[in-house]
Amino acid sequence: MSEARYFSLRGIAAWRRGVRMHLTADDEGLTIVRQDVYRPTRRDEADHPRIVRPVADAAADASGRWFLLDGAAGVWKADMVSGHTESLLPPGHGWFGSGASVAVLSDMWAAADSESSPTLALLSSDNAQVLWAKSDWDGKPFRAHAVAADGADRTVVLAVVEEDAGPVFKLLRFEPSGEPAGTLDVDLDVRSAAADEGDAPSALRPRRFELSLGAGGAGWLLDRDAFAALPFDFDAAERPAFVPLPEAATPAAAILAAPDGGAWLIRRAEAGGGRALLRLGLDGRTEPVGEAGPGGADRLQAGQGGRMYVWDNEEAVVTTLRAKPETAIWEPFRRRMGVWIGGALDSTSTETEWHKIVVDAVGEPDTQVRVRYYASDRKAAVVDGRLVPDLDRYVADPAIEPDVKLAALRELWSEPIVDPKDALLFRAKGRYLWLYIELIGSEANAPTVRGVQVHFPRQSYVNDLPALYQQDPKSKDFLERFLGLFQTMLEETDAGIAGVPRSFDPEASSGPSLRWLLTWIGLREDDHWTDEQLRKLLKAAPRIYKLRGTRYALETLIEIYTGEKPILMEYDQLRSLKEHSELGEVAEKLYVTDPHGFNVLVKPEHADTDTKRATLQHLIDSCKPAFATARLIVLQPWVYMDLHSYLGLNTVLSEPTLLTLDGRSSMPHHTITIDVGQDNRVDQHTRLELDSRLE
Repeated sequence: MSEARYFSLRGIAAWRRGVRMHLTADDEGLTIVRQDVYRPTRRDEADHPRIVRPVADAAADASGRWFLLDGAAGVWKADMVSGHTESLLPPGHGWFGSGASVAVLSDMWAAADSESSPTLALLSSDNAQVLWAKSDWDGKPFRAHAVAADGADRTVVLAVVEEDAGPVFKLLRFEPSGEPAGTLDVDLDVRSAAADEGDAPSALRPRRFELSLGAGGAGWLLDRDAFAALPFDFDAAERPAFVPLPEAATPAAAILAAPDGGAWLIRRAEAGGGRALLRLGLDGRTEPVGEAGPGGADRLQAGQGGRMYVWDNEEAVVTTLRAKPETAIWEPFRRRMGVWIGGALDSTSTETEWHKIVVDAVGEPDTQVRVRYYASDRKAAVVDGRLVPDLDRYVADPAIEPDVKLAALRELWSEPIVDPKDALLFRAKGRYLWLYIELIGSEANAPTVRGVQVHFPRQSYVNDLPALYQQDPKSKDFLERFLGLFQTMLEETDAGIAGVPRSFDPEASSGPSLRWLLTWIGLREDDHWTDEQLRKLLKAAPRIYKLRGTRYALETLIEIYTGEKPILMEYDQLRSLKEHSELGEVAEKLYVTDPHGFNVLVKPEHADTDTKRATLQHLIDSCKPAFATARLIVLQPWVYMDLHSYLGLNTVLSEPTLLTLDGRSSMPHHTITIDVGQDNRVDQHTRLELDSRLE
């Protein structure tokens, strides 16, 4: 019997030698592509009885606080989480009407109304005081039809500017102070779109347009009536142009600019269906990335932590969307699956009988791995009725669509082996072998193929039996499969015996094997030791045990566990404190001052859990002299008189600063943290003698 050999496919280099279709590969293995999919997680309603519905427009800041323009032009500020809603401007205030568009800045909000004068106003978020108002640009009057704000508190409006040659559309940008900050011409001819009602052009219909700003000077303009979107950039030299939306994205309801230059788009719900969330690219192509639940969608806003908010004017409801990773759907097949076809494995001998395949894969019960194979003495093959001179080149040809390629190759492959661990390859005879691995996942899970071994040539225990057992093909086939069970068990046993020396090598072993070696040096098996820590411990064990009971051994042992040497304080270092008339009582409180005792001081992060503290105490007890007493002292990250204060360990010298997230500030225990802008309100923050008083 010839010596058995095998091909091993493991690691990203091996997976790159094949063709991946809707799969990702790394050193962990081969798995189906996953993507973040947005799903609705909660719905909140602005249920104040005085809000006139339907709401005309709404906008939110990053924390989810909403500014609502109701049907009577009243403005409300609503915190959907706490349920607190308050009026900012009553109906009839005269600044703008219910046809206005609103946008939110950090501590301000803007309103744009083409039918009011002034047409653009910026107001305070606290009391709706008007900070500035605009009706002209460079001395020419304009009418604002949509407004948005960016992260730098700059306001951008879509406006019709009355030029000498007639009205033209422009994007106008203002600084927070109200100073002009740039303009872009927009290709929209309002003069050619006359409506039936009077002389007003249809392009000026309220809420036909929506603006959304992204990073820098980039943003998007959505034209709901023309089914088109305009990507623009104030910092770019070229003139922006509208991109027609594909049929799958229409009718579009709301748009939100993305940080990478693209946008998210909501398609209006169809009868009995939900709102679809799409990803819109600069080329106008869209792809589904989630759903936004039932109902209307008039605004799409970004929130903290990757959240998105969908506002429905009719119901006055905001739906919160969150992204979660899901197994991606392979569009040509509308299934959550992927395929890997490997290059030819060359046995170098014609008519090689391939023996078996061993697959190392992990997955959940709702996932599946299917393996097919094809063997031949030639690389040429008949594919879809025609001769292909090189099967590897055909498989790797990027010009052939995956669904067409898989359909053409269907007749070559064997019947699938489902979820194989160790499976025989039948009727696989030829110099070359090709593997076809199909991974099938569910919405939540996807299998991972970590490695594959292909064994050859065929080595069956039937060959060791008398010729009588090989005469009948059917009985021989059954006997090969039956004895294959025992052959696999024995081969695994032989492999385990051959690998025993690796179990005694700290560098080669890991996991349970490495922890088993711990018992050889008298240490208990603790799961919270990392493999790297255990390797260092095993290497240093001979030196530690040779010097057991010394300061050096204890410092080395604790340094391996914590990554830093501890502070050891012995009796000689504390004698002067103990003999001092005023400091003796403090020394007795802080340290072990017995002549046969010592103290071990560690930083707080090295013993921040009960498990770590218990492990440190066990290490100290295992390495200290038998007659000595030891005290573990965990330093605290603050300073008090007559307690442990060590410069550079838990104490630093610095100038006091205002409370900022700079890693150098502290907060006294009596400090009260509050939400800015929520003071002096019933059911929110009402503190007598602090921000409230009784009159």
